[in-house]
Amino acid sequence: MKLQLTKDKTIDINLPFGGSAKSALDITGIELFSPAEVDCPAVRLVHRKKSWHVATAGFVKAPNGELPMRWEDTPHQPIWEMPHEFTSPHAALAVNSTMATFAQSTADAIVLDMMAGISAQDSKTVAGDKTSSDGKRRFGIKREQQAQQPQKPSAKPESSGRKPTLPAEGTPVSENGRRFVVRPMAEDNFHLCASLPEFQTLWLSRLMPEGKRPTASSIQVSESALMASILLQPDFIAASGNALSIFVRQDATYLAGYKKGEPVLWRRCPGVGGTIVMRDAVRTTLGLDEELIDSVLDESLIDPRPALEPFVRPILSQLSLSLDYLASKHGLKFDRAFLMGVGAGASHWSTYAEESLRLKLVSPNPFDGLVLDKGVDPSNATRHLVALGAAIAGMEATI
Repeated sequence: MKLQLTKDKTIDINLPFGGSAKSALDITGIELFSPAEVDCPAVRLVHRKKSWHVATAGFVKAPNGELPMRWEDTPHQPIWEMPHEFTSPHAALAVNSTMATFAQSTADAIVLDMMAGISAQDSKTVAGDKTSSDGKRRFGIKREQQAQQPQKPSAKPESSGRKPTLPAEGTPVSENGRRFVVRPMAEDNFHLCASLPEFQTLWLSRLMPEGKRPTASSIQVSESALMASILLQPDFIAASGNALSIFVRQDATYLAGYKKGEPVLWRRCPGVGGTIVMRDAVRTTLGLDEELIDSVLDESLIDPRPALEPFVRPILSQLSLSLDYLASKHGLKFDRAFLMGVGAGASHWSTYAEESLRLKLVSPNPFDGLVLDKGVDPSNATRHLVALGAAIAGMEATI
């Protein structure tokens, strides 16, 4: 699991479900480049008295820099020191990168992707599952968004002509300017694959100063952290790790399936956005101001369903296909599913699902099953979903 960076420094490029025999007992998960937050959501998990505690959860001021989009930008390296409450021994960094990939794919498709140069990967995923970027993500300094694609690396890696070997489980492998890591899924020949450009991996690994807590010990792509975010949910554990989940982010909606705690399904809903699109539909259809949207979705006498239904129905269609797939391929039948990341309006989603699929959608607080230390506000937990997942995935891989 370890990636050797220098003689004395290693870092993990890891996926959830690592199954490590040892685990970190004090780790901070941090989401970088969140599309909805100016600062960085952060959650510190500490294991005490046989229970996992949320020691603190909040937002960390972003470092004064940008994730590089080419090798030439890597020397411009900010140094990022954490506030005292987040100075755990380890930090798990979940990055939202327009050049990252995270997808369910076959071994052959992953190897083909490893053979390609990084210039062909700027706005693609292993399975063509991620939209292109509209410019650099802001991180600490304000820049105008660009209409064109992100600038490609000036030195384009050339394919070596050698066919790469599919990486062993959890082992980071470098091919053509990218760092890949894969995780076999329950179904034969299917894998979860994540990758990042080498220069972004290097930049992230050097972000935190040497000799000071926390040490950046795990790098993940945000979708990987998202998939791990429900692993400590009481209902997930009670169901022996058999679960189906809808993850709704600001810009996308994902479906995830789990069998005995192992991944069996991951896909992005095609042609469907996220909470930003949903809220825009409610605002424009009903003619509302932004500050009224939450109250209309949760407690107003105004019926928001005419605005919500065109957004939710395509997701339920994909959910129906996923239910059939999990039943036929893995013998999994569900009468309920997790709905994570929605917040306001979740009850309407559940109504639609029960009417069309006879499926109950449950929307637990992401911090359910964890002991909240004094001062932790559970009302903001949805905004910390990726940071929480990063800590959960990283706790197994850091030691």
